[in-house]
Amino acid sequence: MPELPELIELQRQWEALQLEHPQLNPVAALVLVALRQSDAPSASGVSSAVLSRHLGLEHALIRRAAAELEAGGWVTARPSGGASPALRLILTPTC
Repeated sequence: MPELPELIELQRQWEALQLEHPQLNPVAALVLVALRQSDAPSASGVSSAVLSRHLGLEHALIRRAAAELEAGGWVTARPSGGASPALRLILTPTC
């Protein structure tokens, strides 16, 4: 789980995103905020498994949110590779 200051900032950004884009599912909005906050290189993205652990959410919820974000043009999702069910989530340039 993130530390308290990080959680407070995560919540602040999540609330702002929800106000700006109320059509987004709350979990999808949380995943998008976490992706924006990540310090991973934008070209390589972030693993859905890493996001699952970081946010303390089931991996299936992260994958469902990723599908919604990809359908909306927010992210590109690619298989992580190997036998893993994880996806690499890459923010689109418009995000």
